[in-house]
Amino acid sequence: MLKWMCAVALAGAAAGPAFAQKTDLPDRPVKLIKPFDQTPIKEGLTALKQGGQCTVQYIVGVDGHAKDITADCTVPEMAPYVTRTVQSGEWDSEITGGEFFDSFPIKQAFKFGTEQAVDPRGEKAPVLVTGLAQKDIERALARVDKEGSCAMKFTVGADGKAKDVAPNCEPAAFNDYIAEAAKQMKFEPGQKGGQPTEWPGLSTTVKLSKPKGS
Repeated sequence: MLKWMCAVALAGAAAGPAFAQKTDLPDRPVKLIKPFDQTPIKEGLTALKQGGQCTVQYIVGVDGHAKDITADCTVPEMAPYVTRTVQSGEWDSEITGGEFFDSFPIKQAFKFGTEQAVDPRGEKAPVLVTGLAQKDIERALARVDKEGSCAMKFTVGADGKAKDVAPNCEPAAFNDYIAEAAKQMKFEPGQKGGQPTEWPGLSTTVKLSKPKGS
């Protein structure tokens, strides 16, 4: 009898999360709260009778649902079945600095079929633990005395700290303040082959706006 299995691997990509509305909720990383419905994968196995794997990339939107889903499968016909499985999940969306954001792109590897199917070594992207501190953002706003935004690129080291930070702020007067604040960010480091590893090519958008009424 065919058996199905699912192996997870997360990976960051160069596209940054999208800004959304304010909230009073505390900062949190994106978190799956409704598990995937595996029924579509079972249906695909019944129809195709082949084992293999799919690597699916998607973004979790501020509404807690997956979007921009792409699937790369060793059995190409399995792609729509795995896409339906990802669409069935629900998440608590990311909150950083009192704002909802789309997640970084997530890669998730699904292994399906018999126990002899290929079992690739997974990769796990860094997971944000502590984002930019609100006090650091407020200090930057006070010193520059303007609003702005930063398209910040950075690397997460094997120690879970941000480095090689390129703030790319507008106005540029924010650059030094945001680069310094980014050093206080903390992550669970990325992994390859089960070991912590440096993870370059990450980016995020930092909105720098004064509270209403200030």
